[in-house]
Amino acid sequence: MEPKKSASLQSVFDAPAAQPSYDPNAKLDIDVDISLCSDEERPRMISIVNRLAKSEAGRETLEIAAKAGYKFGFLDASAKCFGCCFGSINCIGLGPMASDDKLVSTLCHEARHAGQNLRMENIPDRDELNVASIIRSSRAKEADAQAYALKACKELEMQGDKGPLATFAKFYPPIYAAYEKALAEQNGVMNDKVVAGVFKGWYDQTGTKQGYEEGYIIEPMHDAVEKYNRGMRVGTYSFKRDVTSEQVVEKIGWTKNGNYLAGENPKFLDEEHYISIGERTKKDAQDFFKIREEKKHIKRDESVDSIPTYKDAYARRLPEMGKPRQKDAETMSMGSTIDKWNAILSKRTYGRL
Repeated sequence: MEPKKSASLQSVFDAPAAQPSYDPNAKLDIDVDISLCSDEERPRMISIVNRLAKSEAGRETLEIAAKAGYKFGFLDASAKCFGCCFGSINCIGLGPMASDDKLVSTLCHEARHAGQNLRMENIPDRDELNVASIIRSSRAKEADAQAYALKACKELEMQGDKGPLATFAKFYPPIYAAYEKALAEQNGVMNDKVVAGVFKGWYDQTGTKQGYEEGYIIEPMHDAVEKYNRGMRVGTYSFKRDVTSEQVVEKIGWTKNGNYLAGENPKFLDEEHYISIGERTKKDAQDFFKIREEKKHIKRDESVDSIPTYKDAYARRLPEMGKPRQKDAETMSMGSTIDKWNAILSKRTYGRL
């Protein structure tokens, strides 16, 4: 999933992006399932898929997602998100308010997540991992998805389709800067070392890292505490299993031509720049484990204690651990989309479409 909007991106979602006209008779150049799209949405999705499929990296990600049974559609218009990969229902959604140039790279990003779900199926789910392992695994998934998206955009630019790469540069300056640096070091040749450099550039985005910490670590902890307070059973959020940097790197950098991270020492994921968390994240996590130990007598996850911290990039949107939260519009919008898609899938299963 790509991050929620920030203040600097508000205008992207305030008004619909100007969209080109689409050929209503266009056909898919690659066999993917776009049955989640309405008749009105289909021409646009076909256009985005066909553009991405013109790149080798893009076609690879689309084929893997299609083979795994993923279906493509558009999120509700109220979603303040560029895209999501819903692994639980094998669906990929794009934010309709963004431009097509933006959604080409987003589709590659989300389709890459679909492939990760296959390659990393032997790695425990995020809710089972300890905090340090969540950081290693979840950040690497996002870095890999962006590295592959940029690779696809570069391949399209080389064919004359410059919009996706220019738009990527606009939205993700630190990643693009890492790409330019790595490309210069490789004398302009787009190879595995450049892709690895883009992967590492993802970690230069302090605000993005903090945003994912909220979603991947702190939000589930709030969910668990709320269930504890209601006397409900919590079946997940064990926070006890460990995944090493070697395990993550072995799976995350896979391509059909080899692992683009093969030339890196996998232990780089444990270096401070890559493993550190926000000061508030660390405090919230430690507070959660105290609450859990008091309420459930479950041993705390000690991995969080040794994780280094960085200064928070922005003020937390979430309350202190244990305090009630308000459901945000984004969460409700995602729920609405999933409900709609589940209804479509259910009808198809019983032959009513």
